[in-house]
Amino acid sequence: MIARDSWAEGPAGRIRLRWTLPPGEGPFPWVMYLPGYAAGGLGFFPAPTVDPLRCLLAALTAAGYATVRAEKRGMGGSGGSSAADAGFEDEHADLRAALAALVEAPWVDGQRGTLLGHSIGGLHAPRLAAGVSAVRAVALSGVGWLTWAEYLLANQRRVLAMSGAGPVEIEARLRALERFNARVLQEGVHPAAALAGVEAYRGWLGVDAEGRLHGRTGRYWQEVQACPVAAPLLALTVPVLAMWGASDWQSQRDEHVALAAAINAARPGGARFVEIAGADHDWRAHPTPEASMAARWTGDFAEGVAEALLAWLPGAGVSAPGR
Repeated sequence: MIARDSWAEGPAGRIRLRWTLPPGEGPFPWVMYLPGYAAGGLGFFPAPTVDPLRCLLAALTAAGYATVRAEKRGMGGSGGSSAADAGFEDEHADLRAALAALVEAPWVDGQRGTLLGHSIGGLHAPRLAAGVSAVRAVALSGVGWLTWAEYLLANQRRVLAMSGAGPVEIEARLRALERFNARVLQEGVHPAAALAGVEAYRGWLGVDAEGRLHGRTGRYWQEVQACPVAAPLLALTVPVLAMWGASDWQSQRDEHVALAAAINAARPGGARFVEIAGADHDWRAHPTPEASMAARWTGDFAEGVAEALLAWLPGAGVSAPGR
């Protein structure tokens, strides 16, 4: 696949857009990948290490689609301060600027695009698509239908049980999480200060030595919590795909099913739920969620992810030449 960079002007400075392009002149239909919360760069794992995102983008490119990713502020070729210090809405503004620039690229068909929201990137996708005619479809993977605080409690109960924790420990940890989240997400307390009374769970809660929560600021997570979930999805007028891997221990099947059902109730035929056997949250191949958890973010690419997306795109109105 052909790699190319272009640039957008965002609120904090220029944003690097990293492309993969099929051979030929184009213009190509495009897929914009919207990543999760990690404040990292766009580099792939070096070969021979398997990088599921690289595998998925390669499959899309081989099928005739251009792919694009916007580098987070302060990372690699993008300007601004560190992504770790940015808020969720800062990133949303950067992605909006990137989307406005990418549709003007001469090698893409500006009216045949898809947003692919992965994990928390799924919160960005429907809001970015609103009123943008170039976005013809929205694909979501490993996303949620609950508020962030609701999700954390529900998923941690599941994860703790999978890890072998007993009922008493699960209850104690969830009470600590509920107390901590109320302070950080609802009251705006700094994560380090919100540890009062639950300091023993600091590492489990994800608070580092600098007071960041899972590598991001408290403001980032407060804005995630405040971000509407249902309304932007139900306002979409384009086809929606909700993909969930059956070996995903970081998101829940029920949320994906509910998301698609709500869209279809409001707009019959507007959404499709697809369950992908043997795929985990990061699109790695594992037979069960427990196996994925034990593998600690290693494993081969789950080919079914690319197959599901490529099977859906033409019917969603975003077909590549020859498909």
